[in-house]
Amino acid sequence: MRVLLAPGAMSPEPGGAPITGLGLGARGVAEALASGWSRARPDDALALLPIADGGPGLTTAIQPSAVEDRAVLDVPGPLGQARQAPLVRLARAAGARGGGLGGATWVLDAASASAVPTDRREAGREAQRGSTRGLGEAVRQALERAREGDVLVVGLARAAAHDGGAGLLDALGGPEGARALIAGRDVVLALADTSPLGGMNGAGQGLIALTGLAPAVVQDLDRGACSRASALLPALAGGDRAPKALPIGQAPGAGMGAKGHRDEPLRPSAWGTGAGGGAAIILRALGARALPGARVMAGLTGLEAAAEEADLVITAVGEAYDILADSVVDVVGAAASRLALPAVLVTGLSAVPRGELAAAGIVSQYALTPAGDGGQWFDGGPRVIARRLEGLGERLARTWSR
Repeated sequence: MRVLLAPGAMSPEPGGAPITGLGLGARGVAEALASGWSRARPDDALALLPIADGGPGLTTAIQPSAVEDRAVLDVPGPLGQARQAPLVRLARAAGARGGGLGGATWVLDAASASAVPTDRREAGREAQRGSTRGLGEAVRQALERAREGDVLVVGLARAAAHDGGAGLLDALGGPEGARALIAGRDVVLALADTSPLGGMNGAGQGLIALTGLAPAVVQDLDRGACSRASALLPALAGGDRAPKALPIGQAPGAGMGAKGHRDEPLRPSAWGTGAGGGAAIILRALGARALPGARVMAGLTGLEAAAEEADLVITAVGEAYDILADSVVDVVGAAASRLALPAVLVTGLSAVPRGELAAAGIVSQYALTPAGDGGQWFDGGPRVIARRLEGLGERLARTWSR
């Protein structure tokens, strides 16, 4: 039997955003499930294709054979702490799948430079005093390596730092310096989080759950971030917005325009402006295109072609409360459904009704049980999660292999 393992990362979401330091990356999930499956059914053919969503660990999900060169960029974190942002240049064949027009395709895991801390108190300090400057440093270094005609995919996710992207713009050299760096390069934002910067459902309001800060404090922080971003936008107007290497992997999802993001005025309440503490809105104002990260990475890694060679597709996510449009589960389920393939979902915790799963192309789901009485699915950290996924992999093989 031919099985395609195309999971996303599995991380807990205690504050509504993945805390990657407590979970297991997409590649680790795929390897653990494959290890367990192979023990039970060693003759089955397994293809591992982890699907990143633009969050921390983005480049580790890319197949090593698809990488031509890699570097680790040293940058400051939100509070000046040492952080790293991995950068890879894809081999020509992989870049061509993304729709490149002859230039190289680079992938920057900028989200790792601003990952939400596991400690809520530290997250609160980042929210109150943190900066997006480190994200700007990572993007600047990546743009300096890229040449005109190249595509730079920048992975961005939810962050605790929330300065409206002001620090990022400073690190890029202000409006003029940023334009010069980006000129001739196609910058694509692979967004793990498509929330707006401000508003009732924005990244700012999400800080209450992530940090434990009082609502009044968060409201002031959010107001300041949105005001800074709004003040910066006029100076950034006129960025090169012409589509270049469309599509990156797959066509934009419903409601998106030709530029790769939703057709609405760029403002703090707009779709896809809140990632990276507001880094997304500044980069978009400079001409970057914004796309759901799972769609970008599914295209770059060749999900559609891999599904054509499979009899069964397995995907995974840490916590599922509904099937979000353009999420890893949605993208993988749709790829399987188009080929009339059964798709199975593995989760740490799931509260998705069967009907919603079926609509997303998922025929069955399996959840990790708590590690102990009263425990949580992620107790014990990545090693324990991997061990339990191996056991689940064996169970899946005994159930589905034929």
